[in-house]
Amino acid sequence: MTSQAATDPSVIRSQMEKLETVVSALLSDDTYSESHLHDQLETFRPVVAPDVSDNDITAVHRRLVSKLSIDVEIGVGITDKDFKPWLAAKKHHIEWTRWLTYKQWLRNNNRSPKVLEKMEEFTDDILDYVGDPAVPGHWDRKGLIIGDVQSGKTQTYLGLLNKAADAGYRLVVLLAGNTESLRQQTQIRIDEGFLGKDSSRNVTRSGTAKAADRIVGVGRLNKQLTQAVGMTTVVQDFLQASKDATSISVSADSPHPFIFVIKKNVHVLNALIEWADDQAKSHGKITLPLLLVDDESDYGSVNTGKEDDPTRTNLLIRQLLGKFARSSYVAITATPFANILIDHKATTVNEGEVHKDLFPKDFIYGLETPTNYVGAAKTFGTEENINRASVIDLHDVEPVLPLKHKQHHSFSNIPESLKTAIRVYVVANAIRDIRGQEDQPRAMLVNISRFKRVQAHLYELVKQELDSIKNALEAHAILYTEGVKNHIIDDLRSTFERFYPHAEVAWPEVLSALPAASIEITVRTFNSDTERLLKEQQLSTEMPKRVIAIGGDVLSRGLTLEGLTISYYYRNVRAADTMLQMARWFGYRDGFEDLCRIWIDPGVAADYRFIAATIDELRSDLKFMRRQKLTPEDFGLAIRMHPDTLLITAKNKSKSAAVAEKVISLIGQRVETSRLDSRPAIVTDNRDATAALATNLVKTIGQPERTQRDYPRFTNVPQSVIAEFLDGYTAHRMDPYFYRNAIGKFVKNNKKAKFTSWDVVFVNGSKSPSSALTFGDIVIHPPTRSMTIGGSGELLVSGRSSRLAGGDDLRRILDPSTDASVTQAFADENPGKTLTESVIYKHLPRPALLIYVLHPKFEGLPEEDLKKVAHLESELVVGIKLAFQGNRLDFNDRDGDVKYLINTVAQEQWFVEYTGDDGDDDV
Repeated sequence: MTSQAATDPSVIRSQMEKLETVVSALLSDDTYSESHLHDQLETFRPVVAPDVSDNDITAVHRRLVSKLSIDVEIGVGITDKDFKPWLAAKKHHIEWTRWLTYKQWLRNNNRSPKVLEKMEEFTDDILDYVGDPAVPGHWDRKGLIIGDVQSGKTQTYLGLLNKAADAGYRLVVLLAGNTESLRQQTQIRIDEGFLGKDSSRNVTRSGTAKAADRIVGVGRLNKQLTQAVGMTTVVQDFLQASKDATSISVSADSPHPFIFVIKKNVHVLNALIEWADDQAKSHGKITLPLLLVDDESDYGSVNTGKEDDPTRTNLLIRQLLGKFARSSYVAITATPFANILIDHKATTVNEGEVHKDLFPKDFIYGLETPTNYVGAAKTFGTEENINRASVIDLHDVEPVLPLKHKQHHSFSNIPESLKTAIRVYVVANAIRDIRGQEDQPRAMLVNISRFKRVQAHLYELVKQELDSIKNALEAHAILYTEGVKNHIIDDLRSTFERFYPHAEVAWPEVLSALPAASIEITVRTFNSDTERLLKEQQLSTEMPKRVIAIGGDVLSRGLTLEGLTISYYYRNVRAADTMLQMARWFGYRDGFEDLCRIWIDPGVAADYRFIAATIDELRSDLKFMRRQKLTPEDFGLAIRMHPDTLLITAKNKSKSAAVAEKVISLIGQRVETSRLDSRPAIVTDNRDATAALATNLVKTIGQPERTQRDYPRFTNVPQSVIAEFLDGYTAHRMDPYFYRNAIGKFVKNNKKAKFTSWDVVFVNGSKSPSSALTFGDIVIHPPTRSMTIGGSGELLVSGRSSRLAGGDDLRRILDPSTDASVTQAFADENPGKTLTESVIYKHLPRPALLIYVLHPKFEGLPEEDLKKVAHLESELVVGIKLAFQGNRLDFNDRDGDVKYLINTVAQEQWFVEYTGDDGDDDV
């Protein structure tokens, strides 16, 4: 080793990576100690990494400790009652060449050993559900895999595809989203993890080009894998490649698999169906078994039209499946609501053939995430424990760029908060370089408009801000160290001190790294214009290593921003599926998680916490259903009746109906007003209605009894009294559950015995003589709640948590013995976990109305927002929570059904950015 090589940073990094890979493989099945890990590093250091320093060894040791501790739980699946396992009997007779090569490739790329071993198990489970390709006759299977956003679903389905090819599937179609950039991103991953060759580099038919230069990924470990046939390339979807492909015949006798990576696009799907017709060579069906994997399956694939006139993409997917006598359709998504809302009985007749819809009738499998995954709970915290360090409230965007704006909206400057976010991103780049991560990509996301014209203007202003920083660093960084002041570098220093005081680096070191760290940062827009250019010029999208990405909906689904560190997000679509897909900041942040920051509206952040809780609930439902041997059809019913599908259904139906009917079930559910109307007349009317209720209860029932926490509680209150109160209470217009007083009508008209009598509880805050207040003939101690202002002028209760009720308020209204037994039973079944509120509903003796008479507290709000709530400084505002007893998974209990008729006016209120379709960025 020459002295020059020995000091070359790239050589040192390469040696460190090799040492990490070797020692990681040796310890993958071992229970290691710190000293044993150290001994292994010292043993292989002279052979694998002779030029690394002691400090480098310490860094490798630290990374290995982190990596070897990463684990993942096995997911859980439910199947149709007729499912017959097949893989266990055949597993030892199958040569797992592809899978073992792919697994080794992942190991070489520093994947956690424990995670890879678990991946071996759950991909076996999924392949079992997908079906045996050797079974003759006519069969079709449809299933769904649920994973978290940016959690490694691609890695999972690549594992599945390699195993499926080993097991005998010879034709694979991968639907890779609806944009060319997303399709290209997926094709690149297929090239690396399945084909083993770079499809972006053309090779002549004679093979005279340097084919060896094309070998990538798994192909470098086993060249035999490169004989698989890719029917698409990085720069060519099947529409462009189909002419060459028509001459290729695929048969069951082929020793190698064929794979298409295509967009969910009507023209491309038509081209593929024509190719399939040529393969059949008659009107018969193709006997070769098809594995069709539908990534981002909740988008585009689901029929949002009428059953007798489905959307074109949905119909074409059904037709493609219908060309094969044997097929397995596997939908993959992080937001499964739309898939599960499909009518499981829906069929369409086209050209004399009956095509079943895409409901996952055969299986649903919920993936778990590795312990190092950064999802909604880690990013935003929980409703009870908010992440205040990484999430920054946005309050200054609305005056510059309102949530509801037109495509020609003009503005001359960007918000101060965006300027701050850009500086934080620049500083984060320097810190990552200091940490030795110079070659690792890092990105900043700016998503504050769906309109291309606005994005283009924003691009110019952001670039101008970035250029001023670059110019200041280039011209003044050295002088600054000598005491010559510069206000831009002053701002960078104060930014570093404010946002990264615990980054374990000093300002002089950061300043020294800033010029080089910032020089390569570029600004790019991602929208339908970008997509059109890629398509027309057959270009390959290549993400810069250091990028500020500006866009809207194109950035919001599937496209991965590697190393996303800073996110600036001001959108308010509210539908759970769309919100989760827009959350590009979820994923893996090993080595820089502490540097990640998100600027976001506090109300939207609260929505993310709520959605995360809903998804956790869904996973719990899957586990329960597995134990009860329930089916995907049962799961579909549970989701369709869940209150949280109200917005999703409205979104999906908005294109085809002015009024959409939706039935939800309140059994075992809560409804609470976390968003309150701030208008003075409404605040006064709600308070008067609540005081009148308290007076009426004392007059008709007497003084209240007391709960465990000494809350006043009235029991066996007639439902007519509750209905009368709800008639007089006004919720905020953005609260869908109270739309047209549907809840009040339900309470008033429901004749079932379980709803004839209620409990009414007035929830107290901290008790002291000075806090006591006579309110409608009872004494209460109003809780104090911090509040902030949402994007539509609503009051968000509890500030950034946007929760009215405390985490255990409902549990504390149980009698002490029931509380103790419920808590103990949960702890026995779920060791180490906190009791969730969803458990409590089964044990409520009656439905309950919890009333919160609140002292609002406004702190840290900008002057503009403080003016909006000045009239409330000494007022009491009232929020309510309704809790309905029962088991939400009791599908035979229809007593809590509530029907909503949702018109377009309601949709426009709930969806601040409502546009009436699922379209892309404005064109």
